[in-house]
Amino acid sequence: MRTTQEVQPHRMSHVDAIRAVAVLLVMWTHYAEEFSAIAGSQQWLNGLQQYGGFGRIGVVVFFALSGLLIPKGLTGSTVDGTRRFLIRRFFRLYPAFWLSIPLGYLAYWTLFNRKLDVAGWLANATMIPVVLGQPEVMGHYWTLETELAFYLLCLALFWLGGVQHMRALCMTCIGLCVAFVITSAFKIVPATALGQYKGMLYHLSIMFWGACFRKAYDAPNERMTFNLPGALALRIEWSYKTWLLAMTALIAGTAMLTGAVAFVHNDSQHMINSISYVLGLALFALLATVWKIHLRLFAWLGEISYSIYLLHGIPLYCLYWVCERAGWVGAPLGVYMIATTVLAVGLSWLSFRAVEAPCIRFAHALTSSRRAKVPNAVYNSGPAADDTGR
Repeated sequence: MRTTQEVQPHRMSHVDAIRAVAVLLVMWTHYAEEFSAIAGSQQWLNGLQQYGGFGRIGVVVFFALSGLLIPKGLTGSTVDGTRRFLIRRFFRLYPAFWLSIPLGYLAYWTLFNRKLDVAGWLANATMIPVVLGQPEVMGHYWTLETELAFYLLCLALFWLGGVQHMRALCMTCIGLCVAFVITSAFKIVPATALGQYKGMLYHLSIMFWGACFRKAYDAPNERMTFNLPGALALRIEWSYKTWLLAMTALIAGTAMLTGAVAFVHNDSQHMINSISYVLGLALFALLATVWKIHLRLFAWLGEISYSIYLLHGIPLYCLYWVCERAGWVGAPLGVYMIATTVLAVGLSWLSFRAVEAPCIRFAHALTSSRRAKVPNAVYNSGPAADDTGR
């Protein structure tokens, strides 16, 4: 069976490596948090991820990657571009996601004597169960809901003719960030709302920051003019690179602002989260430009990272359940983490080979064009845009 690298000849190994780094940070967080309860030593592994905000950093990198890749896949006529985008996105995300639901139910629910009714199963199949009033089979599904919201915004910009233009991307990024600040300051989102909804506008702004990053990377010296009509008559003409720096200052500044508010309220967790957002942006920028990783292992892990993200909790809870009942407690925390990582990677590889790769090939077969595609700068705008990194 061919892998998607054979389907996607212009795929960049360092982009996959960024995914690998992100998913490893998420795994570290989840594994250290759970196994610290039964580990006998090496608790510093859990403390390191807690104070370093590894999970948050990984999620920020994933969101920025989506912005880097997804908008470039929306090309062509409105009808053809929309059709191609929806088909490829559907087969990229949903089949592997559907596979994860029964497996997650076994690990998260059955082993711990929890039940999910038919309505819950059906709601989870949509990828937006919380919106439908049902619990998620696995808690980290919330990022996929944010991903779907990003797709809708990208489609809206595509229909308006702006998804490939720096001006529209920057204005969307600014608008989302400002909306987040306003809704947070005036507590428009209820205090009882889940964190994923309180922060969704900000997370979406990070995704569009990633789209701005792509434009600035491909054409750093191209210029964009912004005219503000009226009494101010403001005119700003900057290069794409300068606009990106401005967007970065906005996103990072917003994170530091929320951190300052958390400091005033002695909220250490939100202070850590705020710093993690900035570190996530910095890590993404470095891995995409200066510290490009081309190691084959990282490229391979990145290629199967969506399955890893979906399935990494399954061996975690299964092994935790076994260890508790068999009395396998007291080992160093790293032993539990490494053992679970090996199981998770193996399970994810099987998912990738059996479900992901065939579905990606099928989607491309349904939407392929006879026209040759011209690579766009470093990041090819065709096949690579079909990967969210989740």
